[in-house]
Amino acid sequence: MYLARISLNSKRSTPMEQWATMGRAVRQAVDPDPDSDARVLWARVSPTTLVVSSDTAPAWGKIPGAYAATMQPPPRHTEGETIRWELIAAPTGQRGAEPTAEDPRPRGKRVALEEPEFEGWLQAKTAGALRVTSARWKRLGGRPARYHFTGEAVVEDSEALQELCLGGIGAGLSTGAGLLLTSTAPNV
Repeated sequence: MYLARISLNSKRSTPMEQWATMGRAVRQAVDPDPDSDARVLWARVSPTTLVVSSDTAPAWGKIPGAYAATMQPPPRHTEGETIRWELIAAPTGQRGAEPTAEDPRPRGKRVALEEPEFEGWLQAKTAGALRVTSARWKRLGGRPARYHFTGEAVVEDSEALQELCLGGIGAGLSTGAGLLLTSTAPNV
């Protein structure tokens, strides 16, 4: 697994709000075969920084506007450790379908969640891996709306956290949403 931080020239790269275009560029840089099942998650955390998590090292020079990159393995955390986390996501949920005995998991319509539902959504998505102790968010725009979440959490299960980081959180994984980034919180 690779975690690459790619520096972008904001004047030469794809604009922040063009997630689908950047998604295609990232996918091409990591694995040019469109039928491949290579795992790729990415997030544009600022106009000049792109973070890519992938099975193979990205050919970052193929990404429009990229001029430098650093690569490292994803961080590993131990149970009980307090960490900082960051996530760009489009929180959505299913509406309009009630479970029945015949269909315990019916498919309803996927809709964007309202801000008062975010904390519950975060708790549900990170359950078993993290106990979120603080969360803040800022609206980035888009449809469904994307939000930049940050906060702190306590690691409950190191392996479950690793799977969450590798698999992503929520909808929009191919268009720059769902990459969970973690780092050790400084001792206070």
